[in-house]
Amino acid sequence: MAPPVLVPPRGAAARDGSTHPPDSQQWAFPKVRARQREQPSSLQSKKQCRSMRREILISELLSEVRVAVVEDGKLAELWIDVPGRQRLVGAIYLARVKRIVQGINAAFLDLGLDQDAFLHFSDVAESLGERSAEDAEEPAPETAAHSLGQKTRPVKANGKTRSYPVFWTRRAGKVLIPLRTGQKVLVQVMRDAYAEKGVRVTTHVTIPGHYFVLAPFEEGIGVSQKISDEEERRRLRRIVRSLLPAECGCIVRTAAQGQSEEVLRRELQWLLEEWRRIERQARRGRSPQLLRPEDPIYIEALREFLTPEVVRILADSRTIYRELRQYLTRLAPEMLPRLELYTDKEPLFDRFGIEAEVARLYQRRVPLPSGGSLVIDHTEAMVVIDVNTGRGMSDPSQEINALRTNLEAAREIARQVRLRDIGGMVLVDFIDLQQEKHRQMVYDELKQELARDRAKTVVYPMTYLGILVFTRQRVGRNILEKLTEPCPTCQGSGRIYVAAVLLNSLERWLQNFRTHSREWRLLLQVHPHVAEELTRGLFSRRLRLMLRYRVWLRLQPEPRLPVSQFRCISLRRQRDITDEYRS
Repeated sequence: MAPPVLVPPRGAAARDGSTHPPDSQQWAFPKVRARQREQPSSLQSKKQCRSMRREILISELLSEVRVAVVEDGKLAELWIDVPGRQRLVGAIYLARVKRIVQGINAAFLDLGLDQDAFLHFSDVAESLGERSAEDAEEPAPETAAHSLGQKTRPVKANGKTRSYPVFWTRRAGKVLIPLRTGQKVLVQVMRDAYAEKGVRVTTHVTIPGHYFVLAPFEEGIGVSQKISDEEERRRLRRIVRSLLPAECGCIVRTAAQGQSEEVLRRELQWLLEEWRRIERQARRGRSPQLLRPEDPIYIEALREFLTPEVVRILADSRTIYRELRQYLTRLAPEMLPRLELYTDKEPLFDRFGIEAEVARLYQRRVPLPSGGSLVIDHTEAMVVIDVNTGRGMSDPSQEINALRTNLEAAREIARQVRLRDIGGMVLVDFIDLQQEKHRQMVYDELKQELARDRAKTVVYPMTYLGILVFTRQRVGRNILEKLTEPCPTCQGSGRIYVAAVLLNSLERWLQNFRTHSREWRLLLQVHPHVAEELTRGLFSRRLRLMLRYRVWLRLQPEPRLPVSQFRCISLRRQRDITDEYRS
């Protein structure tokens, strides 16, 4: 069997010596994403950040593991993981190209999951590099794009002509996408599946650590912009350059600042060993195959939030406590005194008041301090947030009251999108403001609060009508998608038909039944709420239906039946005949 093709970085020299610059940040998404997490926003750089007290609370139950990040006594982020359910974001797979669709500039890959993974051409490296002699002898299968009659570009490789799809970019123009069906490719999951969409993957693989992010298919050494001391930046570059192979890239994270050379060398060597293990497994393994799963949720939380601001790490599970202790011993031994095992009888989240805040995350309405509220609704295209005023307004000016409520709402919206992990497009309907300077104040407040978010956000100015739109990077499923499912009664719409609608449907069924059948005795099963409507009053709806259509209806309340449905059973044939006479 031919060894897998390991994807080199975009921009690397092709066989003809040419290079193509990336079209956008997506061409090196993992590297760019890691940098974005390390960069302070312009608002933060202009405004001196006050000291923050951060605590990490980890609670384990039989059915889930929860990580709460508390900043200055308030719940800032909540991560929930279900044991036994595979965590996909960050996992590295040896995948097989299943089909290529030129019309949407994407390929679908088999990862061994229920749904095929989505690989956009902007996340594909330009050249697949030198192929092995064994692979070169294999006949090149026809790409899906070519088989569909779509435009491809013939290319000679090892004396054979192959057709590859073409991708157009603004900077590089026509770019060849070196993918073909049946090909084995090393990919990393960059976005979890949501709704009916599968996971999204990239060929730009990264291995994150506490101090570094190793980018095997990238070039160069990047240093977090939060490290402003030039001498320290040079020291860190020197340490990395002495260990890093020429073909690998690396990003130095903020946590590396001030660390000893021995500590940094130890983690970088561990990351390189991890990558060599993945390479060996990929060359020997079959596709599709999971090469490296993502770390447990509590390890990832420490990797992302372990900063000098962390004053305490509490875990109520001895198993998790031991794993965290091993992790800190290897990477940050100075943080070991801050790790504690919680052994009190009172549940950890109850002790710190987290459980009550978690319960409010499932509610549509979020109260504001001034008496106003937010109403958060999820739609297929976006999340819509409506800002409502309260009854008690302290200032006689309507404009000032609206401004105060909008500023409170901006702070709470930034907090809620982090807690609920809301991604994609978010539309906010603020209270109308007449003055442009007040609209600008609300915009600045929301932008400043969102700057604390690890996920990338883009905020657009508020319109005259008070509508503001911002986008937030979607990585995983939001908390509602993780922990809820569509209601079997309303089918996820949140609303049910009034009883009159169902009764009208029942009457149309009876009309059709009496037209095509000579039976006259039926057992009618409905929800108790509908049964109450049918029997209400002396001259009830049931009695009127029986007289009008000359049929006997034996009524049977059925609590398990949805409010929007009814069931008619023939007493003569003793079977359900509802679908036979449905118009």
